Amino acid sequence: MKTYCLPLIILLIAICSGKQAYAESTANNDEFETLMQKIRKDFAANPSIDKILKEYNDKDGSFADVDYASIQRTNWPPLVHIDRIYDFVFAYTNPQNKYYKDNALYEKIVKGLEFWHQRNPWCHNWWYNQIAEPQKLGVLLIQMRTGARQTPADLEKRILDRIRTDGGDPAKWTGANRTDIALHWIYRSCLSRNEADLKKALENVYNPIVYTTEEGFQYDNSYFQHGRQLYIGGYGDEILKGITQVAMYTKGTQYALPKDKLDIVSKFMRETYYRTIRGQYMLFDAMGRSVSRPGVPNKSATALFASRMIELDPQHKDEYKAIVERLQGKKPAEYQVTPSHTHYFKGDYTLHVRPAYTFDVRMTSTRTSRLEYGNGENLKTYFVSDGCTNIVRRGNEYDGIFPVWNWTRIPGVTAPQLDSIPFAISDWQTPGTSTFAGGVSDSLYGATAYVYTDNYKGINTGAHKAWFFFDDEVVCLGSGISSTSESEVQTTVNQCLASTDEPLYAYDEQVSSLSLGQERSAGIDWAVHDNIGYLFPEGGKIFISHKNQSGNWYAINNSVNRKENIQKKVFTIGFEHGKHPQNATYAYIVVPGKGTASEMQAYQKADNVRILSNTKQIQAVCNRSLNLYQAIFYQPGELADGNFKVKTDKPCALMVKKISGGKPVLHVADPGQTGQSIRIDITVSGKKYSIEHHPSTDPIYAGATTAYNFQFTEN
Repeated sequence: MKTYCLPLIILLIAICSGKQAYAESTANNDEFETLMQKIRKDFAANPSIDKILKEYNDKDGSFADVDYASIQRTNWPPLVHIDRIYDFVFAYTNPQNKYYKDNALYEKIVKGLEFWHQRNPWCHNWWYNQIAEPQKLGVLLIQMRTGARQTPADLEKRILDRIRTDGGDPAKWTGANRTDIALHWIYRSCLSRNEADLKKALENVYNPIVYTTEEGFQYDNSYFQHGRQLYIGGYGDEILKGITQVAMYTKGTQYALPKDKLDIVSKFMRETYYRTIRGQYMLFDAMGRSVSRPGVPNKSATALFASRMIELDPQHKDEYKAIVERLQGKKPAEYQVTPSHTHYFKGDYTLHVRPAYTFDVRMTSTRTSRLEYGNGENLKTYFVSDGCTNIVRRGNEYDGIFPVWNWTRIPGVTAPQLDSIPFAISDWQTPGTSTFAGGVSDSLYGATAYVYTDNYKGINTGAHKAWFFFDDEVVCLGSGISSTSESEVQTTVNQCLASTDEPLYAYDEQVSSLSLGQERSAGIDWAVHDNIGYLFPEGGKIFISHKNQSGNWYAINNSVNRKENIQKKVFTIGFEHGKHPQNATYAYIVVPGKGTASEMQAYQKADNVRILSNTKQIQAVCNRSLNLYQAIFYQPGELADGNFKVKTDKPCALMVKKISGGKPVLHVADPGQTGQSIRIDITVSGKKYSIEHHPSTDPIYAGATTAYNFQFTEN
């Protein structure tokens, strides 16, 4: 009996194992097809191809107007060939297209692919060879699988083999570049039913979704690419596009995006990425060199990412729906925007958001990199890294201004008015020079400081710059402004598109308007433009301009072949410090939502915000209605205001609030990120509190804010 049972049991086990293996294999094969169906749905199109058919050469499969020998780094001409074959494929496979199942078009597709494979064009910019070309080829091959006649098997295999050989390895890259390469690995793996390569591709899409000190998602919820360069837009766009795209493909399969990875993406999108977009426009200093490309600051297309997240992250679906409605222009810029204040201590960036406006500050330090100007793009960017600010209500206040901008008058920046804008030492990854750049934040309010020093290329200028953020206003202070540059030094308050209403300004209680073509340089008490008020509590020589300015896109981006001059009406306001200033200062308060003289006069009369100090040692402000003190100590010192006094033994940024409310709170941070402990003594009406602030032992958080709740004791 035993002799016969054992073989039978073994046979049954083998049969069951075989069935299980077959079932798993079938399931995997089904998932390949499931993924390809989702990819097809994602790229579904019904293109019009009549015009491009006229350029097609039936003899060899080329296009007469394409320069296949070009290796230029941007807008690579040969890629037009793949773009057109791609359109041919979607026309051939779309039942709604007049070329659906057209045999002549099929022959053109095959011959066009053969020509490309034989010609094998190459670009001097690796991105086209390893991302743009193989991604497009992968999608069109997946779509051709649905055709009445499909890509010849031998041709498809040769194309896929070359993509595998020449398309790069995602594991060798970081951040958005890794994700982009992994995408065409996914396409190729599905077509060849290669489970090992598919798993590797998905690992490389998901692996960058971690907090890191290298390129990628930072511990402060910012994003870096090209070394230590802030890239919330640009490469931030790309990685979100890729991650959400793949997550939609894999949703409901064994390859779905893990929950912990989804949480990182969700936090970045909701609390950083979409907060840098006002209405439909991204803040110009958050998107790297892409700001010099026409139309790119308009991020309405990124509604796609938020739409995907409605399905992927249903916990926050209402927030994403509001984002989509703002981006699509269905709701105004303030729709469901909640107040927030974030200082990104890794990115040297501050973002202040209110329903009525958004204001940011972009700095650079020895820990981060200046904005890049690689590939002939963003050629006049130099001063944007040095305390640049955006002041926006609708979001489009700077839309298309960049060709006509005076790039020595960047909003927020103190700089000499050089005849030509210098290039940084390197077009990629040039570090800053400041060792004191940072801020303190409680998530609603904050203060940011920047010790600006630049002795490069005759700039030879320095300043202590600080910003103090509240609900209705932002106070901007500058001290210690000194320069040996041979050019006049200015601090620009704003340079934006002029509104249809003439700017107003007041001096010595006399209100005047500024007609187009006019400018003025003298004392000003306040100014109003486009429903934003500017108050100058300490006076100074202030220039205000309402003029036409001209320029062209090619001057700021050589990859954009637009050399014709354009003209735009521009409003500019700022301080003139003259040549060789020594220890000069400035003070201004930005008050969004003020559009008339009476509103500015009422705000000025209320005197709700007081500047307590504006020196190289201490810059400090008090907001009376918020019962809030904010101070930047550039060295050990003491600040006194009536019965309130604060003393510190090290440089720091701090906030003290609710002094009279019975539950005082102190927030403190070290903009120098020195890792040293800081002793702070606070006295109110004879009651004293002392704390020893010990920054995190983890250097990653050296610039982060720490909060202290305290009770006063008798002195």
